[in-house]
Amino acid sequence: MSSLNASNFSNSSATPVLDRQHSFDWLKGHVISSLNAFFSRHFTEIDQAFVVWSALTLFMFSLGQFSTLSWTTQAILDAGLTGIGIATTSGLTWAIACQAKLRWVVLLWAMLMAAGSLITAYGIFCGHALILLNLCPLWLGLCAVGYGAMAAGMKSRCFTAAFWVHLSAMLFLSHTASYQFFTSGLVIALTLFFFSIVPWDREEP
Repeated sequence: MSSLNASNFSNSSATPVLDRQHSFDWLKGHVISSLNAFFSRHFTEIDQAFVVWSALTLFMFSLGQFSTLSWTTQAILDAGLTGIGIATTSGLTWAIACQAKLRWVVLLWAMLMAAGSLITAYGIFCGHALILLNLCPLWLGLCAVGYGAMAAGMKSRCFTAAFWVHLSAMLFLSHTASYQFFTSGLVIALTLFFFSIVPWDREEP
């Protein structure tokens, strides 16, 4: 009799747990599918690439500003996220870039981000003081180079403006010494997000 009661108690306590887990899995799947549908409906592949880089940039620079993780741990994490960003955004934009004869733009940004990641990792793991003291100007400078190349190659006023924004931010960093990473992350991320929601110009060949 006692064993029967124990069995009943075990079944009655396990069932709600399974139900809750099933409900959570269903809710998670529903949220993810809803977000995917929303982005597919309202954002082009290029817009999605901008959003991905915006989110990754804000996360990585906020990590550098506020996290207590070691620099080496952050370097490994940031390198992995940068690799994911390059692969994801290249996959999203490659077909469109080929059609518009703008493959060089995808390759340019992939090389710039990879170079920035390698230089950052080198500076951290080798303790290179000059690099460590200029990580934020380094990334703002790489973005300025990318936007400058796009402005020249695509005859775009929007990307020309982005070039000057990032160049100006490099000069402004000396006034925000305590929050250089967060300030740099905001500049880069907000510019990317701006381009994801606002039409930008380019001269048709």
